[in-house]
Amino acid sequence: MSTSDEEAVERHAVVITCSTRAARGVYADRAGPLIVAAARSWGLRVAEPVVVPDGPEVDTAMRRAIDAGVHLLVTTGGTGISPTDRTPDQTMRLIDRQIRGIAEAIRAAGVAAGVPTAMLSRGIAGV
Repeated sequence: MSTSDEEAVERHAVVITCSTRAARGVYADRAGPLIVAAARSWGLRVAEPVVVPDGPEVDTAMRRAIDAGVHLLVTTGGTGISPTDRTPDQTMRLIDRQIRGIAEAIRAAGVAAGVPTAMLSRGIAGV
């Protein structure tokens, strides 16, 4: 495929917010819309974030996106150390290889922004 052919392909992204409280309407999802806006600014076609509670629904939403042929799948939430934070564990089952530098950079940016709990994130990235 030539460069011009690659540029003609519309890239599709899905953003999944993994939060039981946001899914229940206890508070609004703030991270998902920020990620959607960034992805759109990069030229990706992306719908509004999918908001699911922590647990099996995360796996279901990720598999649905993969089965639909998504080019980029971003999850937010569910990476902490509470018993219900299982997004990294579910993600590990779906990736072939980790890209450790992405998760490390996200944690470092959080700490640099003054969020000390960013170090507790178990977030992962992969292909």
